Amino acid sequence: MGKVDLPAFLGGRLRHAGNTLAEACEKMPDDRCAWNPIVEGNKGRDALDQALECAYLNGYGAGAFRDGVMPAFDASDYKSRQDAHRSPKQAIPWLREATEYLAGVVEACTEEKLATTVTNPFTKKECSLADFADFLYWNTVYHEGQVNYIQVLYGDMS
Repeated sequence: MGKVDLPAFLGGRLRHAGNTLAEACEKMPDDRCAWNPIVEGNKGRDALDQALECAYLNGYGAGAFRDGVMPAFDASDYKSRQDAHRSPKQAIPWLREATEYLAGVVEACTEEKLATTVTNPFTKKECSLADFADFLYWNTVYHEGQVNYIQVLYGDMS
């Protein structure tokens, strides 16, 4: 059995997850993409917000793979970039672009670079860059599931 090309595998998984999330958002009417489900008075996150999070984090995370160090996370930049892309016509292309960029820089890494230790700014735990790629993959897949659930809430069972 042949050896698995880890950078290619991780990049492919990231690309697939981002594209699947983008497709889930694309099939939603614009008014539903920005619709917040409310349960027992609690306002849930809309699909657009979740796509924006993944777009930002995938672009942000790409810097770690490109440079081999975790960039500082800037919450005000996160908010301003989300606000600047707050429509499906802006958010979905941004998600696709950021995901493709992330996948490309991960695929360009060596296995040795993927073994570099960094601190995940969200969990505050040390991990390898390969683990951080998995974190970004997991985050995107998680949000795709949330978007799919929002679709079920408004009656889209497709």
